[in-house]
Amino acid sequence: MRRLAPDPYPPEVVATWMTGRTPEDYRPDCAAGKVWIAEADGVTLGFALGEPGEVKRLFVRADHAGRGLGQSLMERALADARAAGDRLIRIEATLNAVAFYRRWGFAEVGRGVFPGREGLPPIAVVLLEARF
Repeated sequence: MRRLAPDPYPPEVVATWMTGRTPEDYRPDCAAGKVWIAEADGVTLGFALGEPGEVKRLFVRADHAGRGLGQSLMERALADARAAGDRLIRIEATLNAVAFYRRWGFAEVGRGVFPGREGLPPIAVVLLEARF
């Protein structure tokens, strides 16, 4: 996860993000066709998940940032988020991703925390919205 979101979170917080998660956690969304994966030579470079009214996840490995992967994944996630006719799209963004979403027209509407699981520390997030 450190490669996907290197800063501004301390390493000890990032180290907990995937604690207890396995590929099986994502299989239902993958099976439902909700997850878009960018990969090369069998290596995952990024992924996105959009649901009606919300971009739930969008990550690109830091060593592949700036190559258009985020843009391609965002286009897919937005298409899925708008599939039910929703014009207002919401995102809970990690701090390092806010500038990316602002370039897509998202504006900050609040701040919050993504609660840590089972005693793990919470993760600060920015709440963003845009109308399309």
